[in-house]
Parts: sequence; C-alpha cells; structure tokens
Amino acid sequence: MENEDFLYIEDDNKRKLYYRFTPAAIASNFMPLIVVLDEGGSTEPTHFEHKMWNVLTPLDNFGYKNSGSCWLGEKGDFFVKDLLQKLIHEIAEAHECEEHIYLYGSSMGGYGAILHGILCKANAVYAHATQIRLQETQHTNTEMKQFYNSIFDKMTPKEKDLTHFLNPSDPFPVFYLSKGSTVDENCPEDDTAYFVAACKKHDIKVHLDFCPKLNDNGIQAVKEVLNFFERIASEG
Repeated sequence: MENEDFLYIEDDNKRKLYYRFTPAAIASNFMPLIVVLDEGGSTEPTHFEHKMWNVLTPLDNFGYKNSGSCWLGEKGDFFVKDLLQKLIHEIAEAHECEEHIYLYGSSMGGYGAILHGILCKANAVYAHATQIRLQETQHTNTEMKQFYNSIFDKMTPKEKDLTHFLNPSDPFPVFYLSKGSTVDENCPEDDTAYFVAACKKHDIKVHLDFCPKLNDNGIQAVKEVLNFFERIASEG
C-alpha cells in the first residue's frame, strides 16, 4: 500500500488510520454520511462513491498480522476506536450531516459498524453476518483465537460483547441485520439471534425480516444497503 495515496488521521503516538472520503456529488436536502467498515486485512481503503452520499471508507490494518482489530485497537489500547470516532465526528461536522449518519459492515466489520454506530449516535446500522462477541464462542475459539487475543489485554472490557453497550434509556440507531448465506458450527449465526434478543429486551429497534438479502460483501452489497437506507429514510 502506498500510504501517501490516502488521507489519514493520527493520534499523539503517531499511529495513523488511513481512509478514503468522497463527498456527495449532487447537492440536496438529504446528503447523509455512510461509513463502510471492512472485515480487516485489506491493503487499502475500499474505493466507493455515490452521487447522493458522503462516503467514508477507513482502513483497519492493525491487529494480528495486520489483519484487522475489529475497529478497536491492540492489546487493550483501543486507539483505532478513538481515531475512527474522531474522524466520523470531524467529517460529519464539516459536511453538516451530523443528523444523518449511517454505518455498514460485514462480519468483523459488522461488529465495528454496530459499535461505532452506537458511539456516534448514528441513525441506522446495517450489519451482515456480524460478530457480536469477541471471545468464548465457537467462532472465536477456533484458529481465529490468536486474532481476537491480540486485541485485548488481561482485563475484561465491555467491548468483548456488544450487548454490554445496550440499555433501555439511551438513544440507539435502528439496527438492520442479515445472516450469512452459509451455516456451519463456526459461523456467527447465533450472535445475530443473541443481539436481536438483547435489543428486544431493552425495546431497541432491530429488524431481520425485511433486510435485503446480500449475495456478497463487495461494492454491490454496499449499493444495495444504500438503496435500502434511502427507502427507509423516505418512508420516515
């Protein structure tokens, strides 16, 4: 990756979060921000643009073998989380879309989309085949264990389980979840049901039934999600 080709935001320790940002090409009364979080392990930020959306695609190349950190950080230091929150806030403020923030992610990117959607008080989050718990599940106890262990230290932060962020009093995004197309004993299908149950317990809006069926995790999936968000927004 030629780092100089991309924008970045850095912290006091000179750790850089690279990203692409493409503003909406057409001015309108509805120019929301979509934050697309990948699964990690990419060598460059996703390239995607949309005439009606401000598009932010950051890059998580931290963690075990630079394969991603679930948009958190390393060894209990969640600097990636802090950098991304700062970046979302700065872009939303600069483009006057603080009231129209949406996130999309799949698998580990789905975890990041839910977490950061909660933290930045997004309107809605779409997560596909998402992770919810990052330790002590069938998926995290496989050969992926080294990946997850590199994110945390010996402490037990609430970030290990996204349901720990839910409560009945704070405002939350509307969550739209879809399951993966394959099912096996290591697939995080149970995590989806687990998160839905926790949302319903706290009367938080969550939907499975009318989400688009995504056939892949690439650009076409992002387009389908944006079309879905536009329909939801137009329906009020």
